[in-house]
Amino acid sequence: MELIIAFLIIIILVIGIPIGISFLIYKWIKKKGFDKRLRIFALTPILIVGYFIYGAIYPSSDFYKTDFKEVTNMDFPNSGIIKYKTASYPDHFGDYTSSFLAEFEQADLKKLENQLKENGFEKKENKMHSNELEYIEQKKGRKNYSKQYIKVTIASKHYSVGFLDDNKSIIVTRVSW
Repeated sequence: MELIIAFLIIIILVIGIPIGISFLIYKWIKKKGFDKRLRIFALTPILIVGYFIYGAIYPSSDFYKTDFKEVTNMDFPNSGIIKYKTASYPDHFGDYTSSFLAEFEQADLKKLENQLKENGFEKKENKMHSNELEYIEQKKGRKNYSKQYIKVTIASKHYSVGFLDDNKSIIVTRVSW
């Protein structure tokens, strides 16, 4: 019960404070007699908070490129294009799951495969299930896995990189718990 009350208080503060500030800005602009078009600036606090909330729920491609670096220990290749992406919202311990499908040039795929072998990834089928991976697998269409590399770290993280049979696509998944 206390957790629910704390959660509601946080939500009220996160939403209520920007609305209150916007209301005060609106009243101040109206009281000073400024042009009515300037009242749009009263929305600034709400828009700023909305931007940060949106960014937390729908991360940018840079977020997935950072996950790629964490999983593979190599920078995201310039030839790479992230086609589909999804991630869970971090829990109160900061654990989350992310998965994305990316396309690369053939040379980058070979470099990636060598890097995975050097980093201790095992070539075996991925048995880890997540809603994020399932979503990405639905997006891959008729492509099948040609190879999969898995690594489970001591820090309770599960990494998987699956190479698809079109010889240009991979699915990268990062799970922490």
